[in-house]
Amino acid sequence: MGEWALVLFTVLSQMAAGAFVTLWVLDQRTKKIDAAVGAFAAKGIVIIIGIGLAASTGHLGHPLEAYRALSHIGTSWLSAEVLLFGMFFVMVLVNCYQWQRGIDRKFTGAVGAAIALLAVMSSGMIYVLPARPAWNHFGPVLFFLLTAAVLGPLLISVLFKMKNYVVGKNVYLFEGAVLVIGLINFLLYLSMLMSMGDVATLTGKNMIMSAAFWPRILAGWLVPIGVIAYTALQREWNISRLMIALFVLTFIGEVLGRGMFFGSATALTIFGF
Repeated sequence: MGEWALVLFTVLSQMAAGAFVTLWVLDQRTKKIDAAVGAFAAKGIVIIIGIGLAASTGHLGHPLEAYRALSHIGTSWLSAEVLLFGMFFVMVLVNCYQWQRGIDRKFTGAVGAAIALLAVMSSGMIYVLPARPAWNHFGPVLFFLLTAAVLGPLLISVLFKMKNYVVGKNVYLFEGAVLVIGLINFLLYLSMLMSMGDVATLTGKNMIMSAAFWPRILAGWLVPIGVIAYTALQREWNISRLMIALFVLTFIGEVLGRGMFFGSATALTIFGF
């Protein structure tokens, strides 16, 4: 299960990070979110990050010894990831408690949002490896940040809708912009791989030939972009009936894309080994 454990962990943890930042921003900007709605959303984030962290143990030979990953703080991005997501989980729990008790969340929200972003970036840095030319650049970090920016606000939108609270149009316009950026970034990434030659080109070909290639593009980008664009062009803004489908399609697209990310990269090999 190792590869899919990483897929689930990275996608779910990044979605939780993006959702936490979104909830904090909405809380600070609108000042109108009902405490019950905010507490419900915060509980949802706790569940998502909890599932993500549990999934992360699926690629470990000895899950009970996961704490050993902290032994190289300062020299290992993996150790940094473990520490930061552990801290993020604590901040999510504190934030959830504050929502339930009606306690001011400005400081803890800001700290938690900063930790969330650093945690996502640390995850990306783990895969910036010279041995894998297709990853040896800022690309993995950008991919992971885009996942957080896409799935986080959509998760909050769905959780709010379950409490009959609808987020504003600007959230979806932001989503549309992030989706467009993500699609352009992916196409540029493929073009870069195909021009690098040798191992990187093989990675690009593996991605294009993957059975997930077109489903990822359609479900993760083209259809969601079309839904948001169509809704924005209507006389009256009404995306509530399409919100669940938008979230599900985008989530499926991100999972497929992450599977391609882990499954398509080709490593450098040394002759004779």
